[in-house]
Amino acid sequence: MTEKEKRIEKANKLICKIASCGRNFFYYDEDETTAKFLLKSNRVYYMDEYTKSVMLTYNYRQLGRKFNQGGTMKALVLDISEWIRTGKYTNGKNGYGGLFCPHWGYPEKDMKDIQDYARELGYLKEKSQ
Repeated sequence: MTEKEKRIEKANKLICKIASCGRNFFYYDEDETTAKFLLKSNRVYYMDEYTKSVMLTYNYRQLGRKFNQGGTMKALVLDISEWIRTGKYTNGKNGYGGLFCPHWGYPEKDMKDIQDYARELGYLKEKSQ
């Protein structure tokens, strides 16, 4: 298994964690689907839980209208995608959508649990300044 494949696996675990608490972003309860990242031809894709659309994850335009969540979660998906591709810690370097973003509407305890889990997986290093 390549390092990128390992990061995809960890990213999908993180998405499942986010989907299992708070407002259940990335989870569609009608058919019990959770969003996920995919690797095809060494490129990172995202499958939306609601639309089931598979989209490239290199910029906002590629996620487009088929992306079910709002802008904060779109930024998070792009952030995670960059981590999958590069292995470098990113966490919302553009100021939007990272795991330290205060605009999710998740309870503080859930956010802390998600952040701790992300550290455990190797996605987060420490809080961004």
